[in-house]
Amino acid sequence: EDGDSADLKDAARRALEMAKDMVVEATKVRVPLPGGGFSAETLQIRVGMHVGDLHCGVVGQRLPKFTTCGTTVNMAARMEQTSMPGKIRVSKTFHDLIGDAEQGWGEQQTIEVKNMGEVETYLLDPVESRIIRGCAAGE
Repeated sequence: EDGDSADLKDAARRALEMAKDMVVEATKVRVPLPGGGFSAETLQIRVGMHVGDLHCGVVGQRLPKFTTCGTTVNMAARMEQTSMPGKIRVSKTFHDLIGDAEQGWGEQQTIEVKNMGEVETYLLDPVESRIIRGCAAGE
């Protein structure tokens, strides 16, 4: 592996670890009730991930904003939109880059993605993944 691909794989692995932590931590937040107090229900987020080239920059003069755009950003958004609460959906490209760094993947699924056709994806349940990892470590 050359340095650039090793750096990309490491960045993707770290981004996945952060996403897993976000999903798990969200489950610790109880949903507030309109009249005050909290529901027994917890917050459930969904995450989508993809890897690839993108464009970014500052747009606007009066109210400048940093923005990213391109097919990679759109694919990641589609992964999130088709994910499920408490889960992380990744593209095959992202999954293949991570390789054996993650063991908890569900079966490969082919889904229809708006403006992109059929896309191979994988789902990860971060809570289940931690249980599996804990058992393998003897916890």
